Order: sequence, then C-alpha cells, then structure tokens
Amino acid sequence: NSVNIVREDGRFVWKDEVFARFPLTLDPPPSEDRLTQIVHVVGKHARESKRVEVSFETIAPSKEQFWSGDSTDELQVPIGRMGATRLQMLKLGKGVAQHVLIAGKTGSGKSTLLHVLVTNLAMWYSPREVEFFLIDFKKGVEFKTYATQALPHARAIAVESDREFGLSVLQRLDAELVRRGDLFRQAAVQDIAGYRRTPNARRMPRTLLIIDEFQEFFSEDDTLAQEAALLLDRLVRQGRAFGVHVLLGSQTIGGSSGLPRSTIGQMVVRIALQTSEADSQLVLGDNNSAARLLSRPGEAIYNDAGGLVEANSPFQVAWLPDDQREQYLAKVRATAQAKAERVPATVVFEGNAPSDITRNVRLARLLQAPAAPSGPLLAWLGEPVAIKEPTAVTFRRQSGSNLLIIGQQEESAMALVAGAIISLAAHHAPGTAQFYVLDGTPADSPLAGVLPRVKQALPHDARIIEWRAINETISEIAGEMRQRQASDPAGLPEIYLIVYGLQRFRMLRKKEDEFSLSNSSDEEKKSDPGKDFAELLREGPAVGIHVIAWSDTPIALERTLDRTALREFDNRVLFQMSANDSSNLIDSPGANKLGFYRALAYSEEQGVTEKFRPYALPPQAWLDQVKARLAGRAVKQAAATTHSPLPLGGEGPAEGAKV
Repeated sequence: NSVNIVREDGRFVWKDEVFARFPLTLDPPPSEDRLTQIVHVVGKHARESKRVEVSFETIAPSKEQFWSGDSTDELQVPIGRMGATRLQMLKLGKGVAQHVLIAGKTGSGKSTLLHVLVTNLAMWYSPREVEFFLIDFKKGVEFKTYATQALPHARAIAVESDREFGLSVLQRLDAELVRRGDLFRQAAVQDIAGYRRTPNARRMPRTLLIIDEFQEFFSEDDTLAQEAALLLDRLVRQGRAFGVHVLLGSQTIGGSSGLPRSTIGQMVVRIALQTSEADSQLVLGDNNSAARLLSRPGEAIYNDAGGLVEANSPFQVAWLPDDQREQYLAKVRATAQAKAERVPATVVFEGNAPSDITRNVRLARLLQAPAAPSGPLLAWLGEPVAIKEPTAVTFRRQSGSNLLIIGQQEESAMALVAGAIISLAAHHAPGTAQFYVLDGTPADSPLAGVLPRVKQALPHDARIIEWRAINETISEIAGEMRQRQASDPAGLPEIYLIVYGLQRFRMLRKKEDEFSLSNSSDEEKKSDPGKDFAELLREGPAVGIHVIAWSDTPIALERTLDRTALREFDNRVLFQMSANDSSNLIDSPGANKLGFYRALAYSEEQGVTEKFRPYALPPQAWLDQVKARLAGRAVKQAAATTHSPLPLGGEGPAEGAKV
C-alpha cells in the first residue's frame, strides 16, 4: 500500500516496476528564510496550543443581568472556571469569608485576576451596591484605566502610589468605620445587612479596598509603617460588620514582615497563583504547598478556609484582553449615565505625572463665581499626597506672609508660580490686586513665554518688569510700603512681587559690607534695591505687599539673602535636594527622599510639612477660559458699580439734573 523511492547516482528514482518507466522530479526544498518563517509559525502555535484560556464572556453578565446583583447579605462574583462546567465564585460577606489574600509571581496572571474581579463586579453590581478603593504600589499603570474610563464605582484610584497616599486611604476608611458605627447605633442594628433593611436607610454600598504590592507599606521601619499596620489590622478585624472588605495582593508574602501574622490569619480567603514553595505555604498554609505545582499563567488555587489543604479548589482565571476590558468599562460608564447615577467624585492619584490645575474643583468654582470672594487669599500649588484639599499657601496681612520656592526643577517652579498668580487673581476683583513680575527666564528657554501668557489672562494690573527698570520698580514698591506704614493700609490693593529666578537678579543681593567706604552719590545710596528688597520681605506683608520667589539652589539663595531675611518666608516649597540643605531650610531632611513630580510645602507658622505633587504648566486653552471668566466677572462688577441701587429711603435725581 505504499510507493518507495530510492537514491541512485545522486538522484531519486522509483522503486517500482510500473512507475519506473516515468521520470521522477521532486520539488526543491524551501529557502532558508522561508524555512525559518515556517519554524517560527509552528513554534508559536505549539506554545499557544498549551495555553488554557477561559473567555471572559463565560463569567460576564448578560444584558438582562447587568447591575442585577444585591450585596445586602453577600458579595459574590465569578472570576474563572473550575473544571469543565462550573464557575469559580469569589464570595465575601458571610461567615469568616471577609477578606482576601492573593499571591503570584511575575507573569502568573495576578494583574489579570484583579482586572477580572474589578470589571466583573462593576458589571454585576451598581455603585449603590459596591465601591472600590484601588491602590497600586507597582511602577506601572494597572489601575489607570479605571480613572481614564471614569469607573463610577471607584472612590479612589492610585497609580504608582506613594506610601503617604495609601495611608490616607486607610485613614479615610477608618473614619468610614466610625461613621457607619454611629449610624448602626442610631438604627439599633449590628451589621450592614441589618442597616440596609431598616426604613429610610442611607446609601451604604459594600466597600472593597484593593492594594497591589501592599508590602510597600512596610518597606521602611518608620511611624508610617506602624500606623499602616494598625489601620490594616483594624480594618480586617472590624470591617466584617461594616461591609468593608480588604484585598491584599503581592508577588511574594515573604516581604510583608511589617504586617502581623495575626492580621494575615484573619484573611480567610486565599488565592494562590504560580508561587514558590515557601510563598505557597505562607499564603495557603504551613502544610499547603499546592501552588508550587501550578504551571501556566492564570492557573490558581482558591481556598476559603484559611489555607486548609482539603479546601483547595483549582481553577483557571478568566482571560480579559485590554481592548475587551475597555469596551466593558465603557458600557458600565454608559449605563451610569443612562440611569443618571449620582456618585461621589473619584480621587485620582497618578504618581508618575504632575498634577493638573484644571482639575482643581475649588479654583474652578472660584473662577465661575460672579464676584470675587471675601475669604482668605489662597495660592494653590498642587495635589497633596493624601485624600484632602489641594495644597495651598494662605497670604495674610501679617509678618512673614511670603512664599519661597527652592529647587532645580525649573519647569515645576514655573508651574507653581503661574498657578499661584492665577489663584490669587481669582480671589481679587480688578483694582484690588497688583502683580509685579521679575521674569528671570533665559530668552532661549522653552519657558520664556509662560509668564507673559499668564499676564495676558488677567484683567488686573499686572506688569512684566524689564531688566533696566528693576531698580526703579523695587524702589517704587518700597516707597509704597513706607507710605502705607505711615497711614492706614486698609482698603488698599494687595501687591504681589513675583521673582522667578532669584539667582539671576544680582541687584537684589545683600551687600557684602554695609560699612564699606564708597564714592557713590547720596541718591545711589538711597536707591539700594538689595536693601529695599530685604525691607519688603520684612515689613511688606503687614501692609499687604507679598513676595513670591524661586531660587534654584540654597547656595544661590544664601548669596541673595542672609539668615534673617530667610526667616521672613514663613511658607517654603522644596524640591529634591540634599538632606543637609533640607534640614537647614525646614529643619527636616525630608526633601532628600523626594522623587520626580514631588515637593514639600512647609509652613513655619504652623510647623507643618506636607508632601504634594506640583501642578504642570497651565495649558493655553485653559488660560483662555480663565481670561474669559475673569473678564466677564470684571464687566459684571463694573456694571454693578455703575448701576448701584439707591439707598433705602433715598430720592431720585431732580428733574433736569445731570446724571
């Protein structure tokens, strides 16, 4: 049943009596390039043939089931397939199954599992049933998609989070436990299920805190790590009754020495992906090393009995590609818009980028207000590394009310100065503030046109001082200060002297020898800009004249100001610098640990240091909006002043009188 060919005299011939009468010509072999291509294709499909993928569609809700889940008694969601037909469910809220511990080495599918969990919960449950606090300590952008897609369930999203921001999330949830406890006592109930069944109960979704690479909390042995350990322990122990569930993920549990074993013991639900034998025993149990036998991505063991071997449930995590996840999240957002679902604002922390001044809600409201407010004068600088109001400096008519910015990050310093000018302009009506700007930006710098563009957006008296007019301007402002000291400065406009690049203005430097003999005329002695500048720092704030200055290095600062003048800056902002320089400026070496897009705001008056992300440069489109809104406010104010109503009981003008 076969035909044979043999090789004779360098070629192949038929080994058959019938076929031997016909010539035999074989196809030539493929070229080396073609052969290499074939081998690569075969190898690729050979690898893919070993993959086991569970389509996300098998666990996702149908159109009729969308947002159909009820979390009153329990939170449950499918996360993969167990065996041929059954689904693996993650269940939280009943019995001791309240919190989750996940471990899996790089490439094991841990990130996919977290995305499957968050996306599927958002599709099965509405924001009234479940809410998320998502913290990622990895140097990646795993959770950024939920900020981009505006996931309505998310209350806080942190990408490349700092430890301080993670701690603020724990503090917020701890305060939420207290709030819910007060509501439970008023309603005479014991847990969230009982409260939600009471008449007129307030909206209270179950809260899921997800922290990826949670051991970053304990990377340093400091007070922050100790407080984080205490708060995590409290959330794990008390969260059950209040509907707060904690999910901690890590590549290895071995580095979580700062988290007490008693806390980990309270986390009964364990999910182990591919791990080492040691990590398998840490996450599952001392005698449970089953996770070391897992061989493919997404293969995992679910255990809801604290790691007992008999409770192991092998399953395959559903596969959710990035583009498919984006489609599902868009569907969730569209559903929330269609149902007019009102949810609290989401706090987004992106540690790998500067903050955005256009997202400052308080500044946006101020710009939209029909008139300038009468409250404190705030200059917003950036977003804090915590869940709280934007970082700001308050200017008052009191000694030391000046702002000093120090560090070699020119662009960030320019953004801080621009943001401060716009913030202060928004607090003032035209005619109640004056801005004098000493722009030390080099002409060939890409930042050269920023401050002039900011000036164009203001309807106030704002001036970019030319180099040759600096001495005269400083003398003019110093003269105004002395006049105000001799009279009542109340009602006079605030004056802000902005110096960008203090190191470039040599005329403002202190004199090396105040008592040196000189041939200078009396007039020249009177107009000493360095002396006037020091006097403005010391005496100006009390009469409404404030200085905002940036210097690139502490050494350059020392050439301009002495220690006495430096103390006149109650507010200081530091970028990254040496521990010694930081200690000299704010009595703390904290600025030594700052990275990109980070700064410290220090208030000497309050003795408080705050870490924050400085704003990026304001975009031109936003500056155009600022210009339109401030100009509109100025027009309304002028109209209100011109057409002010008569006092009560007053009489109109006599007939024929000129008005």
